[in-house]
Amino acid sequence: MSVQDIIIFTQDEEELVEKLKQAIKDKNMSEYTLVEKHKEALRSLAISISLHPSLLDSQKLSNHNRTMGSLLDTLCSRSIPDMILHIPTKAILGRAFTIAKINFFIMLWYIVREKDEYISFLDILLSCIASNVFMLTAEEVYTSIIEDDTLALNIRHNAAYLLARTWEHRLDYGVAEFAPILLNLWKARERLIPNFGTMMGFSELCMLSEHTSPLWLDFLQRDTITEDEVYAVEEFIFDLIYEEIVYVRNYLEKNNKITISREELPAILQKTHLPGYQGQDPRELYRSFRDRKINSRFRARSGLHGPKKTLEEYLMCFLLSSRSMDEY
Repeated sequence: MSVQDIIIFTQDEEELVEKLKQAIKDKNMSEYTLVEKHKEALRSLAISISLHPSLLDSQKLSNHNRTMGSLLDTLCSRSIPDMILHIPTKAILGRAFTIAKINFFIMLWYIVREKDEYISFLDILLSCIASNVFMLTAEEVYTSIIEDDTLALNIRHNAAYLLARTWEHRLDYGVAEFAPILLNLWKARERLIPNFGTMMGFSELCMLSEHTSPLWLDFLQRDTITEDEVYAVEEFIFDLIYEEIVYVRNYLEKNNKITISREELPAILQKTHLPGYQGQDPRELYRSFRDRKINSRFRARSGLHGPKKTLEEYLMCFLLSSRSMDEY
């Protein structure tokens, strides 16, 4: 990829940035200068990434040949205690680039969010933030699967393949390179506001499933779906951890209640407010994934009841073990 070919923004992102820059320039020159400065910083980082060799090409260093296959083998090696020290520099810089893009769009969001003259830009600006948050989250899903040496090697190897392609094509394909099923699932979850009600999640699951891939239904309807996978689905749709869901269900039973409202829930859980990611700040989805991942890892280590992986990991393990690579 040459300097001229570097793609900092997708076409939609570029159009948004140029329109916003002009609107900001007409209102506040200092803010316009700040936007230009951060955009140039993004370009410099993109150039640095492009200078590193392709992860898909072969390289010979002394007597060692590095290929795509050897990279995948290294990533999936049981002897690696910390994968971050064994991944290519291009991947490290690429992750930083994605975070820098998120921060760039968040900066624009702060500039325009409370000004009426910019209101027409808000929805697409949040969409741009979400797309980059999705990419960051997808990388973490793949990494979590690769690092889990209790999984079959072919599942981890397939996850490593998808991760390497995401690293390689970050500047030219962007979010289109990672699993569409994850993208569709997260977009559907963004639109979902849980009602809680009986805490069974039937209505929420139906609403979520209306906008997702048929592969999602294959995952849910298979005969071998486990109890932990069902719990992981509940965590995802309610944005509560498993232990909180159990606590609320026990509360309903103890108090002879059939349903519960969103307004009641914070007091029951002794929280000031409920978490949520219904379009207000797309970074909340990444926060939700991280929270669910941390709690699931703790349960796995401690032998506690509840999901031992996030829904995203269970779903991708199902696909990576049973589908051809071009279906992702």
